[in-house]
Amino acid sequence: MPVRGGLRDMFYEQSCPEAEKIVNQTIHKHFQIDPTYAAAFVRLFFHDCYVTGETFYFSRFGCDASLLLDRTPTGEEVEKKARHNGPLVRGYEVIDDIKTQLEKACPGVVSCADLLAFATRDSLVYSGVPTYAVEAGRRDARASLAANVEGNLPLPDATAEDNIRLFQRKGMTLEELIVLMGAHSIGSAHCSVVAGRFHNKQKAKDIDRGYWLKMQTMTVCQSEDQDVPFDPYSHHKMDSRFYKELLTNKALIESDHNLAKDPRGNAVMKKFVNDQAVWIAKFTNAMKRLGETEVLVGDQGEVRKQCRAVN
Repeated sequence: MPVRGGLRDMFYEQSCPEAEKIVNQTIHKHFQIDPTYAAAFVRLFFHDCYVTGETFYFSRFGCDASLLLDRTPTGEEVEKKARHNGPLVRGYEVIDDIKTQLEKACPGVVSCADLLAFATRDSLVYSGVPTYAVEAGRRDARASLAANVEGNLPLPDATAEDNIRLFQRKGMTLEELIVLMGAHSIGSAHCSVVAGRFHNKQKAKDIDRGYWLKMQTMTVCQSEDQDVPFDPYSHHKMDSRFYKELLTNKALIESDHNLAKDPRGNAVMKKFVNDQAVWIAKFTNAMKRLGETEVLVGDQGEVRKQCRAVN
């Protein structure tokens, strides 16, 4: 049955019935070695879906695997070369492995955009989220432009109003913004992104004193290449208690802090902080909605043979 954007359930049932199984098995193989890939895939999916593209529509989310491209025929700088709140360097090798396995089983059938959607779902399941259906039928973009990144991604120092307007422009609600922000309960941020806030006297006044001291005295951020977990207590598990940290001035990045201090964001966080089940249900719905919005379908785009280059 078709859903919003022209996607549907069981899209590969006839053309590649083992597609999702292949994705899951390959993800499992890599996650046994390094569970931090989960946050990497969630981040890749978010950034792929949020960046506006102009290949077929003037303004759309994406979810077209444009972020995976190393190059396009135009020779212009691609999205992954632009700043996405720090380097986006992890997860590409796993995508290459998955695509290789899919091409062996079903050559030219499964798009990189669907591959990324399936892999992100499985990454979240490994992080404690119940499995959910991912409608498929996405096609891959033939272009990727770094110029499309600016103004189309949440920035680490964004104000609450900036992020609310960005999500509204993309057709998503304040609640969906807060719900999806909960993905920061896993993963980490680069020191180059967060360290400045803890050394800024004015901004440090709003940070919990104990958390500030911990960040200043811990043996972290000795170099910009180091990472700091968003949630030091359970940074491999999707967990709504992450909102408790935000509501008590212990946010790692400034944009999360700004939303927690905003009365609108604060009220939504309070609904979820002690209700894991409701938050998870809303999170999976928001992820599905994000992945179904303004995608390429039908004869638009292409199905890449390799995810890093157009055919």
